[in-house]
Amino acid sequence: MQSVRTPVWIDGIQRHLEDLREDAYEGASGPERDRRYEAAFELLTPIAVDVLQQLNASLLRGTGDVSVWPPGPDGHGGSVGSWVMTWPELSQSTNRINGSVLQPVTISAVFPPGFTHPHLVAGGPVDPRAPSLVAWPMQVASHQDAEHHRAVLWAIAAAEVHDRIYQSSWRIIPQPPR
Repeated sequence: MQSVRTPVWIDGIQRHLEDLREDAYEGASGPERDRRYEAAFELLTPIAVDVLQQLNASLLRGTGDVSVWPPGPDGHGGSVGSWVMTWPELSQSTNRINGSVLQPVTISAVFPPGFTHPHLVAGGPVDPRAPSLVAWPMQVASHQDAEHHRAVLWAIAAAEVHDRIYQSSWRIIPQPPR
């Protein structure tokens, strides 16, 4: 069996556990956590935008529009910031199951009320009282930490694109992969 390189992933979980034990986010407590979250969002922004731009170039033939929604209120007492991508075929399609408008491909940095630290998720704001939360702890305090999250950002972005295909049809991709 081939060995898997895990230090970055294990480091993220270990830092996550340390935050929980200390009730701090990367050493910050109280209102300083919000400032740390905003700084982490800024560190992740060029990487998240690059991931979405690469998806745009390779899968959407450059027809997509990538934008950044800076951290702000999530409507439930927490914060959310997002990196989003949309394209004409997505904007013109509806959900095949319920007929609703398809949402942009979205990677979000959420910091719900009562949480010790923020997390990266697919989509937008989360319900902090949900029985489960599929997310990755946003343990970012440096450019190197942000770069280590590139694989997570790719996984979230690819899952989001796949979800839009599932919700509608393969036809939302301008040129299907060969």
